Amino acid sequence: MKFPKHCSGSPSTVDIWYRTCRPPLNIQRLLMAQDTGGAIVGAVRADLFTGWGSWTDEAYTTAAALKQPLQMWVLWPRVP
Repeated sequence: MKFPKHCSGSPSTVDIWYRTCRPPLNIQRLLMAQDTGGAIVGAVRADLFTGWGSWTDEAYTTAAALKQPLQMWVLWPRVP
């Protein structure tokens, strides 16, 4: 998963609870944001890596259909 570059102060890896409840992807899981995406434009957006493959593989068809609402909770570490 990637975060927009303008998320100032974000560490290189962040744990995120990710939830989406619509086809083609209906998941609730803990993910790790590992990168900042150059193509992500806007405040509350994410880029989810679904896997490798050609135009006909499941990873591509899932990724191509992923413009859908989602909920994300960023789990920041507590600073003492």
